[in-house]
Amino acid sequence: MNDVLRKVGMAVSAVVVASVFLCSVNVNAQTFIEADISIIKNRNSSVDNPPAERVESDQLYVRFTGAGGVYLATQGVALMADPFFSNPGLGDLMLLNDLRPDETVIDQWLPPTENVAGIIVGHGHYDHLMDVPAILSRLPAEAKLFASQTSNHMLAASIPEARRVDLNSSMASATQRGEWVQVNSKMRILPIEAEHSPHVAGIVFANAVLAEDSTSLPGDALDWQSGTTLSYVIDFLEDADAEKDKVNVQYRVFFQSSSSGYPLGAPPAWLSDDGVPVDLAILCMANFDSVDNYPGGVLNQLKPQNILLTHWEAFWEPYTPNEATVLPGLNIAEFIAQVKQTVSENTAIYLPQRGGAITLEK
Repeated sequence: MNDVLRKVGMAVSAVVVASVFLCSVNVNAQTFIEADISIIKNRNSSVDNPPAERVESDQLYVRFTGAGGVYLATQGVALMADPFFSNPGLGDLMLLNDLRPDETVIDQWLPPTENVAGIIVGHGHYDHLMDVPAILSRLPAEAKLFASQTSNHMLAASIPEARRVDLNSSMASATQRGEWVQVNSKMRILPIEAEHSPHVAGIVFANAVLAEDSTSLPGDALDWQSGTTLSYVIDFLEDADAEKDKVNVQYRVFFQSSSSGYPLGAPPAWLSDDGVPVDLAILCMANFDSVDNYPGGVLNQLKPQNILLTHWEAFWEPYTPNEATVLPGLNIAEFIAQVKQTVSENTAIYLPQRGGAITLEK
C-alpha cells in the first residue's frame, strides 16, 4: 500500500510541477509589472543601504532572502526566518530525486552571521527547512533552531538536541494561551498555530505530523513534511526596566510564511494588552486566494505600520538576487488591492526582489 501511495504521490507531483512550468512562461513579467508600484518601495533593489553590518541603534534591517525567508537585524542581534537558497530545479522535483543543500550558493549569498541568535521556521516543507542544517552550522554556537515538533524530528539526525527548540507546547492556539520564548536577552518570539494553504484542489501535499526523531534527513520533496504550521510575533528588545519590571520592545514584527485563513495564524487577543504596535507585518502571497479572509483578516487585527510581501517568486529557478520571476498564477496586483482595502493609506507596502532589503527607523 505504501508503494502504491508513493507512486500516486510521484504522479501528482510530476503533474503539478509540469503544470507550473508550462504556466510560468507567459505570466511572470506582466503580473509583476501590473502591481501598483506607485506605493511599493524598494521593489527591485538588491543593494544594502545601509549594509547589514552597519545597522544603527534605532534601525531594523530586513532582507528578503527568497521563497518565504527573511533576515532581520537590529544593532547587535539578528534572526533568520525560513532561510532557503538552494532552489532545486524542476527536474529534481519532478523525478523526486533526493534534495540536498547547495552549500556553494549558501556561502555566496548568506547574510552576515556574526549576530544571528537563531533560526525560526514556519513549517517543514523543503523550501522552508532543507537549508537549515547547513546554515545553522555556519552560525554562532549559541544560535538555535526554533520550530515545530515535526521540523525538529526531521532534522534530529543533523542538528544536536541542544540546538533544537520544539515550539508546539509554547504556541498560541485555539486550546493554548501561548507564551513568549526567549531567544536571548535582545529578542523573544511568540509562536502561533497557523495553517498551510492548499497546493491544489484543496490538498496540502506532504502534511504529516511526526512524533519521533528521524534517523536520517528527508530525501525527495514529498519526504519533507509540513507538520504544524506556525506564524510568529518577533520582539526586538531594549534593556528591561528593572524598576518597573517591564520589557521594552524596540520593534515588533509579525511573520507568516504560509497563507493562512483568518483567524488561524493571527496573534492571540492578549498580545494587544501591552499596547505595543506592530511595526512590520511580513506576509506570504503564495496561494493567498485558496484560504478565507486573507490577508484582510490578519491585517485588520494587526494594523501594521509597514508590510513586506514574500513567497512570490519561482523558488525552483537558480538563486540569483534581483532576477527572480513571479510564481505562475499569482495575482500580485489583486493581493495588493486587498491589502490596500484594509490598511491605512499611510501604511508602507514593500515588495522586494530576492536579495532586496529595507531599513526601518524610529
